Amino acid sequence: MALLEIKDMHTNYGVIKAVRGISFQVEQGEIVTLIGSNGAGKSTTLNTISGLVPIGGGEIWFDGQNITKLETHDRVKMGIALSPEGRQVFPDLSVEGNLRMGAYTVSKETLEEEQKNAYELFPILYERRKQAAGTLSGGEQQMLAVARALMCRPQVLMLDEPSLGLAPLIVAEIFKLIQRINKMGTTILLVEQNARMALSISDRGYVLETGKIVLSGTGAELAADEKVRSVYLGGL
Repeated sequence: MALLEIKDMHTNYGVIKAVRGISFQVEQGEIVTLIGSNGAGKSTTLNTISGLVPIGGGEIWFDGQNITKLETHDRVKMGIALSPEGRQVFPDLSVEGNLRMGAYTVSKETLEEEQKNAYELFPILYERRKQAAGTLSGGEQQMLAVARALMCRPQVLMLDEPSLGLAPLIVAEIFKLIQRINKMGTTILLVEQNARMALSISDRGYVLETGKIVLSGTGAELAADEKVRSVYLGGL
C-alpha cells in the first residue's frame, strides 16, 4: 500500500483546468519528483494535496485513509507538511518564532524536541534564532521554511521549488539536506525546476504537461529519456 496515493485528481481555477485527472503514488521512504514547465500544474498538485486549493474531482489517500475532504490542519496532523514555493517565512517573526508557527499541531514537549532537531540539522538557524526571518539570506530562509515544515513531524514532506532563486553552491547544500532528511525517515514529494539535480536524488519521477502526467519512471530512467533530456535538461 502506497503512503500517498492520488487517484484521478482534478483541480480548477475558475474555468482553467490546472490539473486534469492525474494519478500517482508515493511509497514510504521514497523521494519522488514532479517535473514540468511553468504552468504544468506541479505547485497546484502540492497545494491540492495539502488542502490549500479545493479538489475538483478524484481522491487523495494517505496511509490507507481517504483524506479528500479533510481540512488542511487535519492533513498536517495526519503527517503531511508543505514547504511552499517562495519560502513564505513570517518576515517580522524571529527564526525561533517561525519554527514555533510550524509546530501548532504538536505538544510542547514535541515542539522543544523538534526545535532541537531543527538546530542540529540547520546549525545556521541556531546562530540566527533571535534574528527576524526577513533579514536572512535566501538560502537561510529556504532552510527555515523546510525546518518549519519539519516541526510537525511529517511522514511526507512536500517541497515546492526549494532551489528557486538560490546560488548554485546553496542549491547543492539544499539538495544534500533533502537527502539527509529522507535518510532520517521522512518521505519526500518534490517539485523542482532544476530537473537534473532533482532526478539525480529521486527514486522515481513524474513529468507533467498542461495538467497531465505524460511520463513516469525511476529518476535514472527519466534522466536518460531523450524527450526529458531535450526539454528539461537542456539537451545534455
